[in-house]
Amino acid sequence: MLESELFGHERGAFTGATLQRIGKFEQCNRGTIFLDEIGDMTPATQTKILRVLQSGTFERVGGNQPIKVDVRVIAATNKPLEQAVAAKQFREDLFYRLNVVRIHIPPLRERREDIPLLVNYFLKKVGHEQRRPPKSVATNVIKALEKFHWPGNVRELENAIRRAHVMAKGDAILLSDLPPEITGQSPGAFGAAATAPGETAATDTSALARQLFQWARRDPKLKVIPAIERELVIQALKETNNNQVHAAKLLGITRATLRKRIEKFGIQREMKIE
Repeated sequence: MLESELFGHERGAFTGATLQRIGKFEQCNRGTIFLDEIGDMTPATQTKILRVLQSGTFERVGGNQPIKVDVRVIAATNKPLEQAVAAKQFREDLFYRLNVVRIHIPPLRERREDIPLLVNYFLKKVGHEQRRPPKSVATNVIKALEKFHWPGNVRELENAIRRAHVMAKGDAILLSDLPPEITGQSPGAFGAAATAPGETAATDTSALARQLFQWARRDPKLKVIPAIERELVIQALKETNNNQVHAAKLLGITRATLRKRIEKFGIQREMKIE
């Protein structure tokens, strides 16, 4: 019951109200309260909120004693309230009471540059909840997230990251860990590719080796193995945002070995690794 949540209730106010409850407005006295999705509130709740904004008083559900509060209200909605007012679905007087300082936050699809920052935030949040180090994210994962249109906005992005965190088998989130509606792949597409390492993967590796040997024949100075080794180290560091522990796991080597390769190939100066 939203009114009980916001304004509290007296003992016996309704079935199950065995104790008096202090509501959010009373708890936030001399502070700030955030009202999310205010456009979905019932007319009765809108009336009570209007009264609090106008007089600074309210009664608990089932009570008749006015309670005085001094609260700053921040409200949010994903609905066009002007249209709701015109349709008589939202109180006009409450709309103008709330519409003092308006901040328009564009949908996520209109500010894709925020996606990498939000992804890192959600990964740290999930890691903190599970008391584990946050997982890293492959570069192609970020690109896929930036291309998606996000009809569910930031909440959908958070849910996608939580799902990927669960699906990831290692310390890095890969493209195959994302929901299929984001990658545009069928649920079994990545798995199908992974089930035939003796065919597709071997063929691709052989083709790459032949191409490298062709380059080596054209350029006698090219040392194939060191060149490949250096590029693998660089790409692993890029895929894991320079996290050496995660990069070492991707490469299948120890962190000490990775550090030696970084120093050997001069990658430390190139990528500004500390």
